[in-house]
Amino acid sequence: MLSRAAERIYWAGRYLERAENTARIVQQYSQLLLDLPEEVGVEWSELVTIFGAAQSLDAADKRDDERHILGFLLADPDSNVSLLYAIKMARDNVRNSRDLLPQESWESVNELYQFARHELAVTTSSENVFEVLSHCIGRCQQINGELIGTMSHGSPYYFLSLGQTIERADMTSRIIDVAAAYLQENERLVLRYGSTLWTNVLKSVSGFQMYRQYCQPEVEGLKAIDFLLNDEKFPRAVRACVELAKLNASSLPRCDDLIHALERTEDVLPSPLPDDLDGAEVSRLMDPLQKRLGDTHAAVVETWFLPGDEA
Repeated sequence: MLSRAAERIYWAGRYLERAENTARIVQQYSQLLLDLPEEVGVEWSELVTIFGAAQSLDAADKRDDERHILGFLLADPDSNVSLLYAIKMARDNVRNSRDLLPQESWESVNELYQFARHELAVTTSSENVFEVLSHCIGRCQQINGELIGTMSHGSPYYFLSLGQTIERADMTSRIIDVAAAYLQENERLVLRYGSTLWTNVLKSVSGFQMYRQYCQPEVEGLKAIDFLLNDEKFPRAVRACVELAKLNASSLPRCDDLIHALERTEDVLPSPLPDDLDGAEVSRLMDPLQKRLGDTHAAVVETWFLPGDEA
């Protein structure tokens, strides 16, 4: 398998996952603002922080009100963190890999792009944000189902899954980081509204029901963090993502460097979490985790995507 083909499929997986996660987070954050009273002080600008795009927003000279932030994160074609950009890049990578991917996946991702291009531009100034984002999430899941359910488990499949799992783990760590930082700055409101905040965090990764089934009925911050970091069975938990990435990597040639990078990522996952863990310590724990996830991406690139390499 040529390195450029492997790279396109890897990025198709990453951008599809990024698109779905972006839609999920924006949708749930909108719901959080409705659930919490104004005294809590949750701002739209904090949503930009989740995506690490505060500097990009400033550079684009955008105001930090709802309409401008939603436009920046959903429909801005020049913003590399926008939902539309992620869908466009997923479409481009799938289109250029049609000989290796199921035909249905190309048709579906193209339909998603055409829908997003027309609907996201008007969503930011209308009341149908929830419905449009739900449609995008459903379409992303449909495409992933077509890919995972109909692809032979060869090299293209493993590169696709690597892209998805690394992107998913990174996004989950960002969500935890921002939520913990917010709680640190608003300690007086934690006892009163902390459960609502962490419930929305769990819902942003569709983890609320699984948390309730396998942990406990009441949502507690420490247990929610542990669930999202260390649960081995919930597919959006960081540890589950890393384990799946290791499994897929082991099926590819010259995988030692990537597996070592993934093992180093697991080493910085705190388990069990100390009972006195506070928001500041959680934020400090996320920094090395995100760096190690960046190292796993670098290992993928250096092992398989440099010119002249074959996967």
